[in-house]
Amino acid sequence: MKLHTDPRLTALGILHGTTTRPMGNMRLPKNTHALFNRLNIDEKNVARFKQIHSDKLLTISSLKDIQTTQEADGWIVTGTHLGAAILTADCVPLIVWDETASVIGLAHCGWRGVAQRLPAKTVQQLKNAGAKGKIYAWVGPHIQTCCFEVQDDVAIQFLLDIQERNGKKFVNLNQAILRQLTQEGLSATDIAFDTSCTCCQPEQFFSFRRDHQKDALMTFVYKS
Repeated sequence: MKLHTDPRLTALGILHGTTTRPMGNMRLPKNTHALFNRLNIDEKNVARFKQIHSDKLLTISSLKDIQTTQEADGWIVTGTHLGAAILTADCVPLIVWDETASVIGLAHCGWRGVAQRLPAKTVQQLKNAGAKGKIYAWVGPHIQTCCFEVQDDVAIQFLLDIQERNGKKFVNLNQAILRQLTQEGLSATDIAFDTSCTCCQPEQFFSFRRDHQKDALMTFVYKS
């Protein structure tokens, strides 16, 4: 089973990662069941709310906080034996945590969420939830600048993060997220970026922009 993970979070004993295409479309229950069974995670303890491309964050401190009827794009996990999962197919999966991983944030950062400063707000909420000491971040596989061509209506929201090539405009989401996280006090050396591009690596990732289908990867965190 090939997951994209961050070794720093693994060292803290946190189960986490982003799935790959060979593991199947994570919109299908049979594939999510297989994933969590292999990891020995009780799926009922993993929050999977409706994603709405927003800056809304919810806190998960106990099993009663996991309600599938809620809508959000970011989750702060404070309790144990609890986790959260998001689906992506080009959007950015972002995980942030404090020194001991006592508090962990997971955010689904589409370009709309980044424009609404969801990465920064995830760190702010992490601190509000009691994060201690240094904060770290991992940015998982997503569409990279090579493929993220946009029109003027999107480009105007990323004026500091645009690359122009052959008269076309491309957004650098990594740059935008890096700036937001460092503005919240994170050191650039404590922010890791998985530079895999979901759009131009079809053997490894689903991509809505490339395939125009709703097949999805899953990124999850679980505090045992």
